[in-house]
Amino acid sequence: MDRVAVSGIGIVSPRAFGRAAFLRMLSLDPGKDPALRVPEFALEQYLENARSFRRVADATKFALASMALAIGDAGFRPADFGGERAGLVVGISHGAVTYAVEFHRTLLLEGPLPASPLHFSESVPNAPAGNGAIAFRIQGPVHTLIGEEPVGTQAVDLAASLLYDGFVDRCLVAGTEEWNEVVAHAYAQLDHARRDGQDAGDPPALSDGAAALVLELESAVAGRGATPHAVIGGWHIGRCLADSIADATADAIRAACGPTGHCAAEADHVVSPTGRHRRAACRGVVAARGDAARPPEWIDLLPVLGNPMGASNLFQVAASAALISDGALEGPGLVVSTGIQRTLAAAVLSAAERA
Repeated sequence: MDRVAVSGIGIVSPRAFGRAAFLRMLSLDPGKDPALRVPEFALEQYLENARSFRRVADATKFALASMALAIGDAGFRPADFGGERAGLVVGISHGAVTYAVEFHRTLLLEGPLPASPLHFSESVPNAPAGNGAIAFRIQGPVHTLIGEEPVGTQAVDLAASLLYDGFVDRCLVAGTEEWNEVVAHAYAQLDHARRDGQDAGDPPALSDGAAALVLELESAVAGRGATPHAVIGGWHIGRCLADSIADATADAIRAACGPTGHCAAEADHVVSPTGRHRRAACRGVVAARGDAARPPEWIDLLPVLGNPMGASNLFQVAASAALISDGALEGPGLVVSTGIQRTLAAAVLSAAERA
């Protein structure tokens, strides 16, 4: 079966911009405290028509830069990527909360006339996808998915459906998130109220950034003379309705491995969750792999990235794909993601066939 290939990787994070810098970041000693905020940058460095998007929210700005990096990394010129045979799927958790808060604050304190329409239009959940479609002239299907950390795998699943059903030849998949003190305070209160000692651990620090992937079928990448970074052979999305998140994670991993021809024990690296229920999920990984499996390389993005929620899962997939492509790890790689509402996802990445 024609597999889904990762042909381009775009990264905008607090410590790294681009695939090469992301790989260097993964090899560094993370230190004690992750950088949580993307530093200020000029969108013109990454986007030819950046002037049209100079007033967008940070969530959209991060997304546009990561999309441009992914398209270039896949070997496309931005002007040639779009059209009717290109699609776009964006996953978010909160989006442009800063603009939404500012619009609401002005509306309450100063009335409707001073409230900027820009703060409203650029804070809607589909603003990153809409602006991305305009920036790269994408005329195929454009979707926005809202969810917890595993929304990245949902975005991959939707993109794969579009590819397999023949609606598109290539699909840009992105996750983006901006840090906001209102959101951070709300989660802090929630964590304090729900702390019960069971797998609680330290709540992951929220951060911001964006990760984007260009997905194509493996045959399409070969047809244009390119080589994918990796292929996504299987994935599974679910929610733990029983008592044990570890058991549910193990089941999700086995389901994701099913179509790949690999078992969980063969994975030479595991990218662990950045969200809540991390400990239980990691126990599920160990259970799915079995006692006889050799210890894998554990890739933990939380110490270097924080938890950019709606973007975190695509950061994980990007990390596995980049490490496999670079030859640092052979694969297969296992990516596991969990959300606060006990949502979970697993994906299996393998090396692509080399031309």
